[in-house]
Amino acid sequence: MGLVAGMAAIGGSATLFAQDGAKPANAGEGTLMLKSKNYPLKNAVAYETTVDGEEGIAVVVSGPAISNEKLNEARKSEKKGEPSDFRRPYVKLEFTKAGAFKGWGAGAGDISLGRHSGGNATGELKLQDGRVIGKGNQPNETEGMFPSGLDVRFDVPLLRTGESLPPSKKPGPAANVKPSVTGVFKGNGKDAKLAYVSAHWREPFGDKPSIALVFTEKDHSKDKKPDFNAGFGKFGSALIVSLHEDGDIFGCEVAHTALKHQNFSSIGKINTNDFEYADGQVKGELTTDGAADVFGESWEVNVKFVAPLGEVPKEFQPAASKEPEQDATDKQATSEPTTEPSEKAAPKPAKDQLNVKDLALTKDAADVDYKALVEQLGFKSKANVKSVCAELSANLKGQGWTKQGSDLITPASAILKRKRGDATLTIFVKPESGGSNVKMMTEGLAWDEK
Repeated sequence: MGLVAGMAAIGGSATLFAQDGAKPANAGEGTLMLKSKNYPLKNAVAYETTVDGEEGIAVVVSGPAISNEKLNEARKSEKKGEPSDFRRPYVKLEFTKAGAFKGWGAGAGDISLGRHSGGNATGELKLQDGRVIGKGNQPNETEGMFPSGLDVRFDVPLLRTGESLPPSKKPGPAANVKPSVTGVFKGNGKDAKLAYVSAHWREPFGDKPSIALVFTEKDHSKDKKPDFNAGFGKFGSALIVSLHEDGDIFGCEVAHTALKHQNFSSIGKINTNDFEYADGQVKGELTTDGAADVFGESWEVNVKFVAPLGEVPKEFQPAASKEPEQDATDKQATSEPTTEPSEKAAPKPAKDQLNVKDLALTKDAADVDYKALVEQLGFKSKANVKSVCAELSANLKGQGWTKQGSDLITPASAILKRKRGDATLTIFVKPESGGSNVKMMTEGLAWDEK
């Protein structure tokens, strides 16, 4: 999970400026420095949003292309006064409608910076003929937990409230293109030659269509379950990546023969660049931006690939939502009056609200740790990840919990989501000391002492 830092407002002023000459095409370019690593940025989008509770403009300059889906998610979060996130690496600059610079945030690897405070950051923006033209800069600062700096420029159309990015290309049937992969895949400094790649539709994750990319040393083209068998070393060293159509990664399984831990999950260590799913194929780049440390060992990937992939089959399409999605901020308020306008009405306990101490776990659950402050609990089991998931799923089903989306289960990690009335669970299972470690994030359970 990303670390968040510096949420206070940044001081500084903006100088509006004009650019002479012909207007360039939609453009964004620059560099983000974070923890001594430099990240190139080449895509940009600008949109009207809420900044400090007032109308403002946000400009995002990123490495990957920015999708409508990510943009809409960001707008909803910002409307509620919550932080937003984009595919990494990225820099987000915030301005008032008049062009005054308010600050910047960024994300790269497994680190997130909230609005940055202090330093010598400056930003400039001018609205001209429906476009925003400007730049942002902060000299590299080496002090603090997250040394950082940026230098970006942009010239893009301003998306007004309600406007969207141009639609994506239609996928079409699988293209007649030969799968190929080139680049580096290392474990503890030793290279493994990834020679084969394939792309497959998998069960939806987070109610979105999902893709599995399988990279292996040996040919896996005739295997019916390559994403599963590759994780057990059937095709030599392998990398299995699960991601959405926009290149947003939610699963990464590393299997490298040079590592003591030959199969593990490494979420947050890997990103896509120039990812595109269109015209019956997927292509792009996967990179960890250098060596990543996991369990005291290191692994690294930087590969470019292309593989055929047709339209999502019916069995892998997300179920249609029963109710149209509605932004919570647009719903008519129905809360009972409170003593102060800023207070929230205390939630009334549901008649069937389950106490966290009654939550179904595995029979051998040990070292159960309840953290009431953050409404999370954890425990350990002697069984492996898949066995724990099977038992936990059965026990929760018997208690009235239902699935939310599809489970993501590999030998190296698992993510399960469950719902019961107004209560929800997000469950993470990982291998540990020959057994499993389980973390459960809860909402809507009673945490009072029994």
